[in-house]
Amino acid sequence: MLSLLNFGRKAPPIAALEWSEGELRLSLPAKGGRMTATFPLTAPPEEQGFEVRRRLQELAQRGHFRAPLCVVIPSYACTYKLLKVAAMNGEVAEGAWRAEVLSRLGLPPEEVELAAAEQPDGLFVIACRKGFLHAYLTPLLQAGLTVRWILPSILGLWAFASDKFSESWALIELRGNREGFIAATIAIGKGEGLRLVLSLPLNGQEGAEKVLAEEIQRSLALYHRLFGEPVQRLLIVGDGQRWLLPLTPLFQAVDAIGDELPLSTDGTTVAERMLSAVAEGVHRLLLRKGHPLSLPTFPPPQPELALQWRRLEERLIGATAAFVFVGLAAAIWLTLRAHHWQTLVTQKQGEVAKLQQTLTQMTKGAYALKLQGMEQLWRQVHDARNDPLEVLYALSKTFPASAWVTEWVFLRDGQVVVRGSALSHGAVADVARALTQATVGDGQPLFTEVQTNFANARTEGEKTLVDFQVTGWLRERSPNPRRQVRRP
Repeated sequence: MLSLLNFGRKAPPIAALEWSEGELRLSLPAKGGRMTATFPLTAPPEEQGFEVRRRLQELAQRGHFRAPLCVVIPSYACTYKLLKVAAMNGEVAEGAWRAEVLSRLGLPPEEVELAAAEQPDGLFVIACRKGFLHAYLTPLLQAGLTVRWILPSILGLWAFASDKFSESWALIELRGNREGFIAATIAIGKGEGLRLVLSLPLNGQEGAEKVLAEEIQRSLALYHRLFGEPVQRLLIVGDGQRWLLPLTPLFQAVDAIGDELPLSTDGTTVAERMLSAVAEGVHRLLLRKGHPLSLPTFPPPQPELALQWRRLEERLIGATAAFVFVGLAAAIWLTLRAHHWQTLVTQKQGEVAKLQQTLTQMTKGAYALKLQGMEQLWRQVHDARNDPLEVLYALSKTFPASAWVTEWVFLRDGQVVVRGSALSHGAVADVARALTQATVGDGQPLFTEVQTNFANARTEGEKTLVDFQVTGWLRERSPNPRRQVRRP
């Protein structure tokens, strides 16, 4: 389907979001203007999605994402085509342009996401790999955000500046990082109609200014050859932190009236002002009623409920199996331990019988000490914390469903080591809290001195798991305990 940015006149201000090149940027509507922010991503590239999700969850809990959300993706991640489509009904026309675009790209349809919108000169189509969109949007979905629009930044900047021109003009978007330029995107059209968009990866190479000038000349010549009109205005906008490009020689080289694109004042950096300009450009289109211009936007992602339920069932089955295995092992160990205590009791009872024969020879104080020791031992034997069934029943009341145990070790002095995996660090904290809150009998704590030894995040496929180790004690420790915490 054609996804268009044409809506009613009373459109509310929108929020804009983008993350790339180690930064997460936001532009949110606020009283009297917009609020912008940039968050550096310190995690390795393969773990930055988890960091983005955590940051967005914190902001969402504070209520910062109440406005409709527009997600801005890098312009150089997309391919752009202007097609001439004959008049057909909706389904036939859509099938025709999709088939033509896929044949030009040479990619199977299951690997490419397409979006299109009508322009005065034809149908303007954008294409992006589904793998890139999935990796880019998954942290947003996991954070619980609702996405309304997804479009490349060059299209949002075009919408921001296009109402100022009626002749043929071009917009150059430069993207960079601390090492230099990484990409340039050239959009050319007439007035508000978009005709040609080309991407040029620069990758921080030396002499990028010369390469950029040559590419602009080739693009303008291609536009002149295709549409028979010269480009009269040239605007440049960019966020490279080492933007040392001399603009005047560049404009002279391409023989066009050039200048920097005046951006919105909302933002402390060029990148933030560019994001605010994209949000304003999309909002202007939403306010126009009956305007013929529209921009293509990718369809918002929908959570796969069936897949989520299936994965949840698999995790529950695995967690249950692991818990049963650990429970059986714990029951066997605790049964052996109880038998050991019973043997000790039998020995003590024999000692008491011998002591009764020599009771007349013992002082009252010495007998009281022996009797006190036997009573204490008897209480330990009948303590509910030594009953395996009571232990498993108490743990089942508080153990979280978002974590599962892979190993349960019982040490000789009463220390217990629990290892497993969880869906998040919060779930690891829930495991430690569950062990702390577990009680038996008349409210006696099952474990004491519960602590988390480690919680390490790792990636398995597309999921992030946290391996953990938690230790505790089944009873009060002796006056001179020996630490036996097992390390991985």
